[in-house]
Amino acid sequence: MLNRSTLRAALQARPGCLTPQQLERLAGDSSLKDPHLAQCSRCQTELALLMSFESSEPLPDEGAGVAWISARLEQRLDQIKGSRIPQKVDASGEAGSWISRLFRERRSWWLVPAAAALIIAAAGIAFMHRSREPQLRADVGRGPVVYRSQEIEVIAPAGELPDAPKTLQWKAFAGAAEYKVSILEVDQEPLWSGETSDLVLTIPAAIRARMLPRKLILWQVTALDSRGRTLASSQTQRFSVQLKSSRSADGAVSQ
Repeated sequence: MLNRSTLRAALQARPGCLTPQQLERLAGDSSLKDPHLAQCSRCQTELALLMSFESSEPLPDEGAGVAWISARLEQRLDQIKGSRIPQKVDASGEAGSWISRLFRERRSWWLVPAAAALIIAAAGIAFMHRSREPQLRADVGRGPVVYRSQEIEVIAPAGELPDAPKTLQWKAFAGAAEYKVSILEVDQEPLWSGETSDLVLTIPAAIRARMLPRKLILWQVTALDSRGRTLASSQTQRFSVQLKSSRSADGAVSQ
């Protein structure tokens, strides 16, 4: 195992080592070559860290983490809206802003890739040592497990239709006890809504009468659990009724 002095010597810049600006150019253009880079392990490490930091490739389980954060933010939405931003920063606030100071100071730019590598390594160790499933649910610690996942897949209606549809249909969503369906005008103005435990909902005749030819209608279905909490929603669907052709006495077709 390398001791501290050996590690410090390996990471120390030597005469001829590449500057942060040179490393940045090499990271941005893979066709560029530098003779020094081929024989300097220190510069090779710096370049690898920089490319890893600038990469947009998502980390393993990042999607699950985002879902958990989103669920927690939804739970605390009212509290967040009602909170006030503090007018002054105390000593602990200043200590917590080291990252922002790091980006402001050009002299410390080379530390950014190293800090990113340390963060990635710490996250990897945390994931490797998990002994149970992650608490990625909308109601952590209270009541039954409710996972946030994907979206509801609809069946019909969609697109241009010969007549106003009589029903709205979709596929089952795991854990759903009830479905709430909303029909909207093109400007998002509510036209009608209903709830059902089935996978199909009949549209009232009065609402179908308002679906005029070439008028764009929107609809969406949301899955609820037994406690009325939202599990998932479908994408907003669109449909319209075709304008039917009529034939005059002389045989001409008009619309």
